[in-house]
This record gives sequence, structure tokens and C-alpha cells, in this order.
Amino acid sequence: MQTLALAGAELRPVAGDAGLGQVGSTSRTRRVYAAQGEESLPYLRPYDVFDYLPQPADQLSKSGSIGWEGLVPNEGTILQTCSGRNLGPLAYADSYLSRFVVSDDMLRLNIDAEEDRFYVFAFLRTPTGQALLTRSKTGNVIDHLSPDDLGAVLVPFFDDALQSQTVADMKHAVTLREAARERLDELIDEFESRVPGPARDGRLADGWTHQASALGGRLDAAFHDPLVTSVRNANNVAGGVRVGDVAETFIPGRYKRYYVEPEHGKPIVSGRQLLQTQPINLRYIAARSFDFNRYSLEEGMLAFGAEGRAEDRISQPVLTTGDRTDWLANNHVMRVRPRAGVNPGWLYLCFASWQVQAQVKAQSCGSVVDAVYPGDLDDVILPPIDEVRGDAAYQCWKDFAEANRLEANAIDRLESSMLASVEAS
Repeated sequence: MQTLALAGAELRPVAGDAGLGQVGSTSRTRRVYAAQGEESLPYLRPYDVFDYLPQPADQLSKSGSIGWEGLVPNEGTILQTCSGRNLGPLAYADSYLSRFVVSDDMLRLNIDAEEDRFYVFAFLRTPTGQALLTRSKTGNVIDHLSPDDLGAVLVPFFDDALQSQTVADMKHAVTLREAARERLDELIDEFESRVPGPARDGRLADGWTHQASALGGRLDAAFHDPLVTSVRNANNVAGGVRVGDVAETFIPGRYKRYYVEPEHGKPIVSGRQLLQTQPINLRYIAARSFDFNRYSLEEGMLAFGAEGRAEDRISQPVLTTGDRTDWLANNHVMRVRPRAGVNPGWLYLCFASWQVQAQVKAQSCGSVVDAVYPGDLDDVILPPIDEVRGDAAYQCWKDFAEANRLEANAIDRLESSMLASVEAS
């Protein structure tokens, strides 16, 4: 930073005296989870905010949770992770994220001037910005970042044309992603509303009765959930189709892991990283680890984490588009490849709907970690084909890809320009 200053750059702190904005920390709040039928608030954990389409981890009681109002981010707030192993990543709160109560384990950075806000957002995501953010971290076991640490980071202003281009690209990316989130959320709601199948009657804790002679090879209760049976039957009556009839499902086998620097390998994602617009702690793997063709993601392919907790993110799908074509996914990720002529967007809406999610999760099994297997997935019954909504959903994922490209280019260009200015001085 001092070298940039000597080269003529203006350095301004993120917050504090002469700062660009204000950093608001959130004090610990009492979280009370909502009972069935109680007025509730959708809650996001810190790492949920980085997903393409964040989904609430829990529902909080509106009357029982104290101080929740301060945890709902305003549009334009920059959310900064401040504790944990993944210290450093940050997200921009758009109109979609502002629907949620966001964990108090995130700092809130508010910058009134729009140009400064988008420029700071880009700078803090560069390798230089990330290094400056984390250099003052504290903690013996879990890393921590204080409001003062974030506020003390110096932001360089050294090229007006570069600043304008960075702001334009970051704003375009945020706006594009925001619109895609809003539209995709609407499409899923519309799709679910037209899918036949009853809602659950009564409390899950009340259980149900099942004949022992009908248990077959599965003794776990979720597999025999009468709601899942009702959904399957309703989809069949409406003209639904089996997954195995419209898609190929598979999981590649295990492999030796030879991780390398980015220039020597390809990016490989886990089921959790699949969901993130900018995968956190992305790793790269060498070609000697395995045949890349077997593990590559493809245009129009669905993918989801096939191992984890059935009540959490297992089976939550993403639709692969241009920006991640030829990326790799590990051997814990289910691939769903549409057969010729099958609309990938429709297939995504199917797997994103609660009716299909319920079937997939009921198929999962495991004594410690739940897992979904391709053979079981093939028998899941999907709702009837909807080409129009499928095309609209596919376009949303293409917009996600374009937003990622714009952000990545803006951040890389800013980092390269800073390094070039240092070398030139």
C-alpha cells in the first residue's frame, strides 16, 4: 500500500476517521426457533449468504427472538465473515438477501456513496484486499476479525478510468445476479404450486402407522413417509416421469488427491462449494489424479451434494452453465445428465421443488452420514414437463454465469493494475 501511495495513489480507510463508511458489528442475539404454525423469520448462517440462491437454514420465532431487526441487512450492505476457518469472504446484500435474518457472526459494512461501495467491494475481494483483511486476525482456535480490523484496511484510489470500469462491472454483476435470484425464486414457487401433491397434515413428531409386512429392505422411517408416497402417486397420476427415463445419474469413484497451484490443474468443487457463486477455498487438482473427463461438469448438467445430512443441504441442486463447464466435482457429488431433448431448466425446477426434494431425501440412507445413490435416484417421480418455465430457469443460470464472469474480470483487472503500478514505481 505504501508503494502505491508513493506512486500517487490516495489511500482511504474503509471506516473510521476520514473513512469511506461505517462498520457495524452485531451483538449476540437470542435465537428461538419457531414452532409449527408460529409467525417466523427465515434465518441464514454466515456461509449461506454465498450461495446462488440462499435457502433458510432455520425459521426463527418472531416473538421469541430478541434483536432480530438489527440482523436484517439493508440493500447495499457488505456482509463480511468475521470468525471461523473461512475468514475473509464477503457478500453484497441485494434485495433477495435482505429478506432474511443473517447471522450475527458477520460484520456489516455500510457505505453511502454507491461508487465507493462497489469499488471497495471489488478491492476487498482481490488477493491484496483479502491479505490486508486477514493480517490482523486473532484467536487461538477460531480466527476472528474485529470491526476495527475491517475499518483499518486502506483502499487505494489510483486510476479514475479503472475505478469507473470496476464500479460499472461490479454493479452490473450484482444487479444481474439479483434479478436472476428473484426470478428463479418466483419460478420455483410457481412450479411447486402447480405440482400435484398434498401438504403434510399434523406434526411430523406424531408419526404414522405402517404395516411391518410392507417394510421390505428399508427400516428407516423417512423412506416410508406417507407424504412422500402421496407425492409420488400424485405425480404418476398427473403424467410424471421417472428420473431414470429422462436423465443419466452417476457418481464417479474415489481417486488419489494431488492438489496443485491453479496454473497446474483444474478447479474441483465439493457439494457445498457447488452452491456458492464464488467457491470458498477452491482447490485445484492435477491431471495425474484421475481422468478429467469422468469428473467434469457439463453444460446443462445438474449436480448436487450426495452426502451429508438429509435435513440440511444434501440434494440441493445447481445447474451447470458456461462459466463452470469443464470444472471438476469430487466423488461425493451426484451428476444428473439430461437425456437428448430433455429441458435442463425443467429438470432443475423439478429437483429444486419441495415435492422432489422430499422424495430424494427419503431415499438417502446411512448410519452416520446420509447418502443418495444413483440407483435409488432413478426411481424418483418427477412432475410433468414444463418447457416454458424450464427455459426461463435455464436463462437465470446463464445470468448467474455472466455475473460471475463480470465480477471475476473486474477483480482480476484491479489486482493486476495494482501490481503493475507497484512495479512501475
